[in-house]
Amino acid sequence: FEGAWNEAQLGRALLNSVIVTVVQTLLNVLLAAMAAYPLARMRFRGRGTVFVLVLATIMVPEQVILVPLFRTVVGLGLYDTLAAVVLPFSVTAFGIYLCRQAFLALPMELEEAATLDGAGPFRTWWSVMLPLTAPTLATLAVFSVIGAWSNLLWPLVVLQSRESFTLPVALNQLLGVFATNQRFAYAGAVLAVLPVVAFYALASRWLKGGMLGGAVKG
Repeated sequence: FEGAWNEAQLGRALLNSVIVTVVQTLLNVLLAAMAAYPLARMRFRGRGTVFVLVLATIMVPEQVILVPLFRTVVGLGLYDTLAAVVLPFSVTAFGIYLCRQAFLALPMELEEAATLDGAGPFRTWWSVMLPLTAPTLATLAVFSVIGAWSNLLWPLVVLQSRESFTLPVALNQLLGVFATNQRFAYAGAVLAVLPVVAFYALASRWLKGGMLGGAVKG
């Protein structure tokens, strides 16, 4: 483990992965919830079409959009930065779908009660909808953490300097073409899994339904 830590410089890579994972997870949960709320609770022309178009993006593989994403990142001057890793995947269609279904499951009486108390759409979303969909948001956060933490393909394409490497990219350097140290690689993989397991253990208590029980009487 000490050899893997020093050989792959996992300290810096671990910090980069933590930054990428935290920022990407927060953006994914926040932006998905913001996009899902009007698609679930507001009435406007073309709502169904917008939702179908959002869902259609799930069928597009990441490999297909890799080149356009890379050209966009380079054009914005973000190449070899952590922002280039985070921004293209800061919100997902799956997250929007998950949050939309959670908002649709809430009784209309809760929203009507908030409106009668003088709450606007943003206050209703923030103070009523988000707390009641906490299990769904926690589930989305777990998926986002796992995806961001273990993502290798896109960081491998967009990162070049060792100072910017995330943990999967740094571990990948231990499995080179001409020099492979499997002992260090396996030890590094174990170290990389431990934070995800710890996060799941902390978030598991939120992954339970029933928080809506008793919210509406009668």
